[in-house]
Formats: sequence, C-alpha cells, structure tokens
Amino acid sequence: MSRRPRRRTPALLISLVVTLLVAGCGSDGGDRQTDESKPPASAAGDAGLAGRVPDEIRASGELTVGTSAPYEPMVGMGEDGQLTGFDVDVLNRVADLLGLRLDLQQTRFEQILPGVVDGTYDVGSRGFFDTLARQKTMDMVTYFRGGTQWAQRSGDTVDPNNACGRTVAAAAGTVQHTVELPAKSKACVTVGDKPIKIVAAPTQEDAVRALTGGSADAMSADSVVVATTVRRSDAELAAAGEVFDSQPYGFAIAKKSPLGEVLQSAVQELIDRGEMTTIAQKWGLDGEINASTINGATI
Repeated sequence: MSRRPRRRTPALLISLVVTLLVAGCGSDGGDRQTDESKPPASAAGDAGLAGRVPDEIRASGELTVGTSAPYEPMVGMGEDGQLTGFDVDVLNRVADLLGLRLDLQQTRFEQILPGVVDGTYDVGSRGFFDTLARQKTMDMVTYFRGGTQWAQRSGDTVDPNNACGRTVAAAAGTVQHTVELPAKSKACVTVGDKPIKIVAAPTQEDAVRALTGGSADAMSADSVVVATTVRRSDAELAAAGEVFDSQPYGFAIAKKSPLGEVLQSAVQELIDRGEMTTIAQKWGLDGEINASTINGATI
C-alpha cells in the first residue's frame, strides 16, 4: 500500500528532542506489522468516531504506530513473531473503533518519539509516561496509570528509600535510570553515605538478568513491568517496597494534531464499555483510569 508523504525534521532538532524525551529502553529492529484482515475505514468501526479521523489518515486506511519490543507487558513478541501486549491490544481496539487497520512498526526505542514529532508515525506507543517535559513537544492521550517499583531476589531485603551503597539495575534511558536513581544516589552522598551503584542495562531483559544473576541487588522499573517480571519468575523474584511516583501512561501524537481528540474519544469509549478493564485483567495489570485526557501529567 502506498504511504502518505511524511514531514521530516532536521536531525539536530531530533537529537534535542530525544535528549528531552527518552524514558524507556531501546530495541533494534525496523519491522512492520499490519493486520491485513482488518477492513478499511469505510467498512468497520464506530461511524461517529471514524468520521472524525483526520482526512490524511482516513484516506490511508491505516493508523501507523511506532513501537519497540520487548517491553512486557506493554509490548512483546509472540512465538509467531507478531507483536503482542497490553498496548497492542488497546490499539487494536482503538483502530477497530476508528475503522482503520493497525500498522505497527517496530523500531529502536529512541526513534519512536522523534518519529511522532516528524510525522513518521501517527502514534507512539511503548508504555510512555505522560510527563510535562514531553508535553512541550508533543501531546499525550492518557489511557492507563502506573508508577515505579523495585524488584529484588526472593528472601533479600532491599529498601528503595534506603539503598545507599547498594547496586541497582535499570534499563538504560528509562526514567528510573536517568532521574530516579541518580537523585537517590545524590541524596546518599549529600548525607555522607555511599552512592548507589547504578547499572545501566542495555534492555529491560538485561536489567532482569543483572538482578537474577546477582550482579545487582535490586532492579527499578515501571510498576507494570515489575509486576509481570515477578509473576513470571517462578518465585525467584519479589517486589521490594510499594509503587511510587504514580503517573498516567499516554499515547504520543504530534503537538496540536487533530488526531488527539478522536483518539481520546476512542480510548474513553473503551473505558466506558469496560473493555480497558478486560484487557488489563488479561495482562494481570491494575491501573485503570476513569477518564482519558490530553496532557494529563502533573510532573
């Protein structure tokens, strides 16, 4: 299928955007996954919502989404090679309501948000927190809620609020790696204690391996990631402390894009129907919100 032309932004600006926006781990790849079984816009979906889809997207018949696996449970790779996960299920239903095919494009994590800014993708999705920093250059349509949590090996005792001198792993580029752990380590030094040794793992899976392999005392990650990791660990791992710094997840779209209000309405429809809760339960998650907003961050 021919693709509509995409506006490009100079590389220097993209580099600056990445510096402000990165919060998650990277992944190689450039695969495209389109569900060709889905009918075009004229044949499916909520007529009212489909009619509000921007003309350029409706004409293409596709909702193009940049994502990056693995970052389970939000996005992962099934045994059949197809992308799966909570975000994928939600976006499939959103595309259904809008009468569009979902075109998932696997890319490197650090390329997703710049790709939204320059028009390569209609939507960016990979368990992105809606933050004030991101709202400066793009809009975020909220759909779920999460926070940060630590994990430890079962039987250990690690306190996220008193971890001076401990070794803690986090996926490189995540908010835990770039913001949370450096702030806690600095606080340790300020009071004359040992800093936290931060292990910047190339991927989330590497962070888990650092913990299970013993090269880290704990791991800090999104609470939904920790919950899934602990559940799948056969009791090898356990949560360390409660969830903190809770904030909404958002689908990233271009700033002031006309897609924003219709995407928000589609997400709200899933919430009102109870479908968001059903999808969350499928993935063992707890973080439903009552109302989708555009730019709902407070931090």
